[in-house]
Amino acid sequence: MAGTASAQSSARAWFGVPTPGPVSPPDRPTFHAGPQAYGPAPARGRPRDDARGALSGAKLMADVKRIVGFSLESKAAGDLLYGRISGLPAEQKTVDWAVAKLKASGLKDAHAESYVSTAPLWLPVSFELRVLGDPAFGAGTADVVLRSAMPIRNATVKPAAAEGPLVFVGRGSAAELANIDVKGKIAVVNVVPDDSLFAAREKGVARELEKRGAVGVINAVESPGNLLYYDNRYGCDAAPCFLVGGDDGAFLESVIGRAAKAGRQVRMRLALQAEERPNLTAWNAMATIPGKSPEVVIVNAHADAWFDGADDNADGLSVMLGLADYFAHRKEKPARTLVFMVSGGHHTAVGAAAFIKAHPEIIARTVLAMNLEHLAQIDVTQAARLDPAGPGGYASGIWTANTTETTKQAGAVSASPYVWALMGKASKLYGVVTSYEPTASAPGDLGAYIRAHVTSAQLISSEVYYHSSGDTPSTISVPGLERAAAFYAGFIEDVAATPRGRLAGPPPPAAAR
Repeated sequence: MAGTASAQSSARAWFGVPTPGPVSPPDRPTFHAGPQAYGPAPARGRPRDDARGALSGAKLMADVKRIVGFSLESKAAGDLLYGRISGLPAEQKTVDWAVAKLKASGLKDAHAESYVSTAPLWLPVSFELRVLGDPAFGAGTADVVLRSAMPIRNATVKPAAAEGPLVFVGRGSAAELANIDVKGKIAVVNVVPDDSLFAAREKGVARELEKRGAVGVINAVESPGNLLYYDNRYGCDAAPCFLVGGDDGAFLESVIGRAAKAGRQVRMRLALQAEERPNLTAWNAMATIPGKSPEVVIVNAHADAWFDGADDNADGLSVMLGLADYFAHRKEKPARTLVFMVSGGHHTAVGAAAFIKAHPEIIARTVLAMNLEHLAQIDVTQAARLDPAGPGGYASGIWTANTTETTKQAGAVSASPYVWALMGKASKLYGVVTSYEPTASAPGDLGAYIRAHVTSAQLISSEVYYHSSGDTPSTISVPGLERAAAFYAGFIEDVAATPRGRLAGPPPPAAAR
């Protein structure tokens, strides 16, 4: 009978909304991958002379898992914000491993280069998001600590704490905020990835809420399971700001709504301590395949990552290493010299900028820089929105995998229409899903090259697992790895053989609408 009484008390707690569980385990996918009858789209177009299998999906996937392994070492060491973070041991181990791979491929000049990060690294020391229980919310209601909480960098490293009532502000648009008072409250923002966190409209909302008097902000990402997220673009200036995953976010939205219906408010307590580590040493690596011409084509991929970083950017780095192995064993020299650059990254320490500063002689001879990043994550779609208090509870939020990868944004800067036409081969010849029209922008690691006025190009994507603990090898498409590698092998060969004057130039005019 005691068990029955406990179950009844639990059912009455929190207005009947079940409390969320722990962070989703990384070894279990947070999406459905059926029916198996369809299966993933096949790979297409691997070079015929790749007899060694340097660009095979299976080989590339093995390297993805090895790269992710360095992040898992960081997690095992107890890092609260774990990953291959620039300036910390996991990043250096990744770069050293990449150098060994390049040397094993025959690139004898492969080596690592250190540089000092220009910005201090912000790291959380301790933190907690605690939803405060109240007997008025039902018998048995107790405090709930949100397990997917991850603080976001703010402008101060002083201990930050806040307590206040929760207010749900939707996506934080001007229309939504026009009639919501957030002063003295902790605001909850519904962050919707919209297939790309690059473009999510909620960037900057937290700072606006802080200006309006919010004492703290929680960015709840509408996402599979209960994942950790980290992205500074959702941070505050001084107030404590956090990201939480899908289950925790759905719990907050549900109990705020039910409490309001009962004429009550839900209160929360935030606590955060952080530190800054200045002057950290980060690492790049480079290796060269001499060509018939001293002019240079740079192939760049960053090594750093938040969390596992399988798509950001173990897949890009694995494909770059595969391409180096492939071109190193071809019978004929490439038309231009190929420089393979393992970048210390752009999340905290800008590796490309350090490389450009250290090697002006290479930049002067560079005809194009290409960046390999976010290449092969499967595409997932939300098939049913999470309702923890409805049938199915936290299992009601269904995300399903599609049969191919996330849509790539084809981007080029200071590049001619001819370069854009070459990038069009990705979808036409290799089955890489891209946006219909390319864009004259290139987010990510190419920023430093663009500022140095180097013609730059990439395919890149980002969606619901971006910067999250869900970016694991289980989300990487093996055929997608092979498709991306095949495209870039052809793209490098095309660019290397094209006259320099035909590569640089303004983009083609926008299509009429």
